[in-house]
This record gives sequence, structure tokens and C-alpha cells, in this order.
Amino acid sequence: MDRFMDVGHVAETLPDLSEALNDPRLRQFGLVGGVVLVAVGAFLSLAPASGQWLFWSYAVAATLVFLGVPLLCLGLAAPDPEPGSLFHLGIELTTTQRRAVALGSLCITVTPIVLAVGTPLGLPSLVLAIAAATAILGSVLVLTGFVAWTSAAIAEPSRH
Repeated sequence: MDRFMDVGHVAETLPDLSEALNDPRLRQFGLVGGVVLVAVGAFLSLAPASGQWLFWSYAVAATLVFLGVPLLCLGLAAPDPEPGSLFHLGIELTTTQRRAVALGSLCITVTPIVLAVGTPLGLPSLVLAIAAATAILGSVLVLTGFVAWTSAAIAEPSRH
């Protein structure tokens, strides 16, 4: 059997999620990529458009923001680089908190995909309910990761 068709071989070559989330390079990629996507989406939504371009302008702007915000969250959740770095923010989440933020970011990213795929199928209210539930779940997971880190950071100085 070809090595690319062997499930065991493919599973062994996949990167570990923990290793990917613990890579400090994710901070630079997430912050820069997230800010750029959100900024382009915001400027696109402000650009004057009329007629048929109005819908597409808003659709592309919303998609860019829905992709930029989770990427920005992943960048904030990534390990903090050395103190002299431009991207050193002092945010240091645990592995569990990083996983919660990553899962929440994935849920937020899936939301526009659910809308884009499900709406043409003719079930608009069901699709909207699923998309809303996915976005809310993703937001709760992202906030849970950051709130847990914030509460630990606030409580830590009082212990000493």
C-alpha cells in the first residue's frame, strides 16, 4: 500500500496540536494576520458601494472580520516571546487555556462557512440557529481562556 494511503503513517506525520499551540511564532502570525484582516474588513465595510456591489462588499468584509478575530485571538493566546521582542505582551496562558481559545476560534471560523453552505439548501432558520449557536459557543470558549488567565494573574500577586 502506498504510504500516503496508509492511515497509520499519515497519523504519525501530522503535527501535534499542543506543539503547534506552544509555538511562539504563532504570536507574530496571529497578531499581524488578525489585525490586517480585521482592518481590511473594516475599511471594506466603510467603502462606498452601490447596487449589486453593496452586498458583496459587506459579505467579504464580514468574512474577513470573522476570520481575523479568531486569528487575533490565537495570536494573543500563543506563548509570549522573550521580553525584548516587539510581540511581548505579558500574556501567558496555560495549555488548557490555549486549547479553549483554539477551539473557540475554530467555532467562530466555522460560523460563516455554515451560513455559506447551509443557506442555499433552503433551511434559513435552522442554519441561522446553528450558526448563532456555533458563534456563541466559540465566543464563550475564547473568553473562558482569557478570563481564566486574567483571574489567575490578578489573584497571583495577592498570594505573595
